[in-house]
Amino acid sequence: MKKKILTITAFLIVSIVGAQHNDYKHQLKDFKSFNQLNKPIVNSTTKNVIYTNTFNNDQDWILAHDVNDCSLDWQIGQGLACTGSYPISSIVSTSVSDGYAMLDSDAYGGASGGTEIEDSWMTMANPLDFNGYTNLVVEFETNYRRYNFETPYIVVGIGDGNGNVTWPDLDPGTDISMMSNVFHAFPSWVDGSGGGNVGDATLNPELIQVNISPALVGLDTVQLSDIYIRFNWTGTWGYAWFVDDFKIVEQPDNDLQTSSGYIFETTKQGVEYGRTPINQLNNNFTIGGSVFNFGALDQTNVSFVADFSGPTNFTSSSILALIENDSTVTFENDETLSLQVGLYNGTFTVSSDSDTSGGATSNNNTFERNFEITNDIYSIDGIGNHPTGYEDLGSYGTGSWLDPGNADNFICANMYHIEQTDVLNSVRVLLSQSGTGSNAGAEISLVIYDSITFLTDPFDPQNTIYRSDIYTLTANDVTNGYFEIPVVYNNGWDPLTNTNTWEHLTLNPGNYYVGVDLVSYANTYDVRILNDETVPQPYYSSMIYLPVDGSVYSNGNAFAIRMNMGANVGINENVANEVSIYPNPTSDLLNIYTNTNDLSKLTVKDITGKIVLKQNFNNKITINTENYSKGIYLIDVKNNLGTVSEKISVQ
Repeated sequence: MKKKILTITAFLIVSIVGAQHNDYKHQLKDFKSFNQLNKPIVNSTTKNVIYTNTFNNDQDWILAHDVNDCSLDWQIGQGLACTGSYPISSIVSTSVSDGYAMLDSDAYGGASGGTEIEDSWMTMANPLDFNGYTNLVVEFETNYRRYNFETPYIVVGIGDGNGNVTWPDLDPGTDISMMSNVFHAFPSWVDGSGGGNVGDATLNPELIQVNISPALVGLDTVQLSDIYIRFNWTGTWGYAWFVDDFKIVEQPDNDLQTSSGYIFETTKQGVEYGRTPINQLNNNFTIGGSVFNFGALDQTNVSFVADFSGPTNFTSSSILALIENDSTVTFENDETLSLQVGLYNGTFTVSSDSDTSGGATSNNNTFERNFEITNDIYSIDGIGNHPTGYEDLGSYGTGSWLDPGNADNFICANMYHIEQTDVLNSVRVLLSQSGTGSNAGAEISLVIYDSITFLTDPFDPQNTIYRSDIYTLTANDVTNGYFEIPVVYNNGWDPLTNTNTWEHLTLNPGNYYVGVDLVSYANTYDVRILNDETVPQPYYSSMIYLPVDGSVYSNGNAFAIRMNMGANVGINENVANEVSIYPNPTSDLLNIYTNTNDLSKLTVKDITGKIVLKQNFNNKITINTENYSKGIYLIDVKNNLGTVSEKISVQ
């Protein structure tokens, strides 16, 4: 076992060919970060709440902006929505029903982007009295997504008791390290240069805690009785910032928090697969997590333990002598494991001399993460397997963008590591069914690339390892919440034996992008693919192609695009010229003749592999296809001479 204990700044940097575009609004990640970790909000019963505000009254706040820039203001109310070219979802906070706050930068910037520097703020209308308190924390629920390097701050205003309040100058480029009353609103996003990552996104909602105690040091009783809190946003333009359930709480002395837990195969570059076929598994794993000391006191003899139960049980543990207050560390071990098929449930727990299991602040000492070893399903997403309360889903599709240029040939793709040569027989894709979901009539093509050529040009035919025939989404697919496309191709025709050979696709060891090319006919039949946002993934794990500018961008999570692996059972067909199938394409009658009077078995499957007809016949049979949905069907005819397989098109 190799032990590592790291200060959390960046976790994994992986070299991969690809461009990062700062001129377009999308999430771009160049390493696996821990600021987008889904964990149910745990409200400690031990908190001493000094003040609370749920944004149910806009008179509690003063909304303003710098007079030298655009008139971009905060809003407070119910049902507020980000309305720009690239909106994010409204917050789903604890008290969302009585109102919340929103700054909609996207509505200002739009697709072309704004050029003015925005400096907009939301300030408490009435002061707070902090006399008698030493360690205080601003706590709020939020939903926010950064475009570039715009900066949200929490600012403490200090009054003199006579109506005069001192506020700092937060022009872009300001060094806040010298300001005791200015704090980053997202502390975990801050790296050594004072900024976070392009495209960072919170959960919806995410609980943020900012220690404002340094701003109170040295203040007299008059100043401590005249304190204001401000939410300040500075930058050019981005997406939107939602805030709700604002509190001032007293910081406990001892409060370790397990911020994250993870497990991944060491050779797979940081990707946490939700499901891995056992033949694609290796025995070397990296197990770890991040721990934040939210308490006012340093913590000694800190123990971090990852316990997994399943078909086999295993544990990984580390001990650190000291974690200073208001700091985060990462515990990490390399382990050799022998896993079996089944679901594994993991619990990551931290404790110390002063913050023990069952103690007053131990309710946030754990984090959970699940994964599954399968016989044949390979997926980055873990939808359906996540611990209760952790699953966080989104979606992307042809209707995600207001620019109509993205309505057709929009591509969603996942990158998969193939460790051992294997056969891909089909791909299943989960659909979004809520809100602006998926509609029957959308046309979809399955596309497979190696990991480099996808990033260069997805529409260069020479870059595609495989492209399926067009599949038309059905109402039944939408009801079921998924569609499945078989990976099958004609390997050639032998004129000497009049033979067709149909095969699945063999994938040799390497990295591949597996994606779906979506066509909605100008948003007439929009289709959206589920996106698992529960587990943060490296930027290259899932990508999108935007046809409006012909570029590839990072999604940074995990599309529900799953590979079904398996052997070429029943696909390699070899039969002499004993069968005729015509006409092809057809719109009504399909004729099938054999040159034998022996019994033949007919099977008709749609493009998903579903059997639509199974019948025995002698010599000839005619099928009425008028009631068949338009699309591609696979015809199998089997008799004592062998089997023939042929694709036909119903129009």
